[in-house]
Amino acid sequence: MVVAGEIARLIGLLDDNSTETAENAKAELISIGNDVVQPLSAAMDSLGRYGQLSAIEVFEHLGGPAVGPALIGLLASEHETVREWAAWAVAELDVRDAVPLLRAAYRRHRLSGNGPDWTEALAIRHALAVLGARQEVLPPLTASLRTTAGSMQRAWPSARLVDVVNDLADHNQAVLYFQLWAVIDGGVFWNRHERLDESLDFGKPWGQIVEDAREAALLEAALVVARPNLFATVEWINRADV
Repeated sequence: MVVAGEIARLIGLLDDNSTETAENAKAELISIGNDVVQPLSAAMDSLGRYGQLSAIEVFEHLGGPAVGPALIGLLASEHETVREWAAWAVAELDVRDAVPLLRAAYRRHRLSGNGPDWTEALAIRHALAVLGARQEVLPPLTASLRTTAGSMQRAWPSARLVDVVNDLADHNQAVLYFQLWAVIDGGVFWNRHERLDESLDFGKPWGQIVEDAREAALLEAALVVARPNLFATVEWINRADV
């Protein structure tokens, strides 16, 4: 049995100025196991950004129903990255009770003026979809072209990227962006591609947003040199997401 004082000491080190010290404390908390869940949950308000991110990693590793309330609470953290990581975590751990807080977090995000292409918005939409509270539109052609690539469970062949962009737009979906990944010897490596770096105007009518998004994505896709080991991940939204 690890005494409560030792657990409290380790929790206090999660915000240490030394990254090595903080990482070691996180590893020790994980090694202790479920005995750390209650005291770590109770300490959330006293932890800073780095400490809260470390706590999320501890909770993800330990899992179980007891970590749900703490993760749900972090969806309202003052730190954007913490909210984003918490959204990914509640999706991974199937925390169904998080749905109302996820919806509230997405409303706050929209009111903040940040666009739906921000990583926090992506994480929240993903979590809502995984937890059954958001219906993603996946057109038939896009669905049929979806494949696994290395460790990626959802990707599309680079040779069919134009077809995917057009299929999504034809079904009233706005493509926010795509990323390219090369699969080499089983590993997945990010590949840079030419970007327009022009933001969509989400104040326009939805049909115009879809067409602007199509045009931008097709211009970028036209510069991609397709090859068999190159795959794309694509992020898109529906009208209800803005």
